[in-house]
Amino acid sequence: MKISQNKSFFMGNTPFQKQDMTVQDRIAQKKQLYQKKAMRVVTTANNAEKQVDKSIDDIKEKIKRLQTENEEANAFLNDYKQKMAQAKEYYNIADDSQEQKDLELMQKAYDIEAHGSMELLTEEEQERLANMGEMTEYQKLSMDLYKEADYWKTQLEDNNQIISGEAGAIRSIQIERLKTHGMVDAETAKEKILAAASDEIYAMLVDDAKEKMDEKAEEAKEAAEAREEKKEEEEERIEAAKENKKDTEEYVEDVQETASELTKQVVDNDQIMEDVNDQIKKIMMEEKLIEEDIKGLTVNVTT
Repeated sequence: MKISQNKSFFMGNTPFQKQDMTVQDRIAQKKQLYQKKAMRVVTTANNAEKQVDKSIDDIKEKIKRLQTENEEANAFLNDYKQKMAQAKEYYNIADDSQEQKDLELMQKAYDIEAHGSMELLTEEEQERLANMGEMTEYQKLSMDLYKEADYWKTQLEDNNQIISGEAGAIRSIQIERLKTHGMVDAETAKEKILAAASDEIYAMLVDDAKEKMDEKAEEAKEAAEAREEKKEEEEERIEAAKENKKDTEEYVEDVQETASELTKQVVDNDQIMEDVNDQIKKIMMEEKLIEEDIKGLTVNVTT
């Protein structure tokens, strides 16, 4: 690529760049620009896909951590359930005993107070709870174990709710990914960009070919005009030569005519001179002048 000597030349930022560059250089530059644009589209889509993958991985990692917590919570919950069963067995409490029924009523009241359960106490249950009296040792131990177990039960429920939400988020992301076809669309866009580059490069080649054809046509036109001018000049020279020939012929004719007239005049003059001499002689004879007297006259006349 040709670069001007101006130190302030910047690629793609000079009004004289196209004049300094060959069509091959401009095509190479055009390809480079479109390839960068196409790669930018693909890279952007790829980065977006990587970001989505990272988000999914983060969610999966969170779900995995919550599942680990649930395993621990389940272990504690089962342990407390087992201890409550052991307490029931230790105190020899029957399932249909009033002490067991009162314990279950206290657990129900605790759930309503702690979690706002929809299962509210009836008037009969409220009256029984109010007149129950002091808790037995079994009931105190069981309620302590029940509250501890409720903590892990609540954690399990909260974690499962979060896990369900995060799993739903992953499904939504995957569904949107199927809808958008990010990388597929990016590849399609890249192909369209490169196709546009091919079209533009083809147009550049066509324009360059037309420009060269126009230049050759202009050169041919100028050459034809030059030949026509030369032909006209040649015709003018021929015409001038003809005119010169005509003038020369006329001049020769004039010269010949003048020479003829001069010749005639000479002949006439000779005749005149003969006539003069004859006249002089006649006078001499008439006047009987001596030859010496008229000699000078004769000479004077002839001169």
